[in-house]
Amino acid sequence: MKKENSKLYLSNKGMVTTDFLFSFILVSMFTALLFAMCYSFTIVEVTQYIAYSASRAAISGNKTFSDQRARAQSKVDELLSNPVFAPLLKNGWFNVTVQDMKLGQDPSDYYSSPKDMSITGSPSNVDYYLPDSGVRLRLEAKVLEMNLGLLGKIESETGKGFALTVGSKLFREPNQDECHSLIKSRYQRILELDDLYQQIAGPSLSEAVPMEDAGC
Repeated sequence: MKKENSKLYLSNKGMVTTDFLFSFILVSMFTALLFAMCYSFTIVEVTQYIAYSASRAAISGNKTFSDQRARAQSKVDELLSNPVFAPLLKNGWFNVTVQDMKLGQDPSDYYSSPKDMSITGSPSNVDYYLPDSGVRLRLEAKVLEMNLGLLGKIESETGKGFALTVGSKLFREPNQDECHSLIKSRYQRILELDDLYQQIAGPSLSEAVPMEDAGC
């Protein structure tokens, strides 16, 4: 019986197509990732502008602290609904909200500082400071929560999504209530300097009419 040698013929047809499909899918995933990252960096800059605009609105002199806070919140709402910014921020990929707003109404209404904020010690080593105030926004980037198939799923380390704080801190101008309070306090201290002043002006603060001078 004659034994015939069998030959196995291998064909390379279709290999280029397979390589192309694999490369196309891989490049598409990297393109989607780069697009999401670039888009997110752009939105961070837009959010920074909104935070700065809100802080500018908050620090401007007004009647009361409540008016200053309301003006800042109104500015945030106005910019978020702006025809230019709304399509970028309200498409389901991002979410921008007011995280906090501190204007220095009381000692707890300031942002924490790495420096010691207490005025203690001798005059030679006292650390004088100007407390800052402003608005901080919270930006959630839902667009970065992606499932890229072969590259795997992208998620934050905490599992709570990708979010960051974008803020703008400025020095606030005094409001009308603060000016009147300062003027009344100054008037009372002047009366306490000498009894003669009380005889001339009267001991009651109701007899004084507070008038703002150079914005306090």
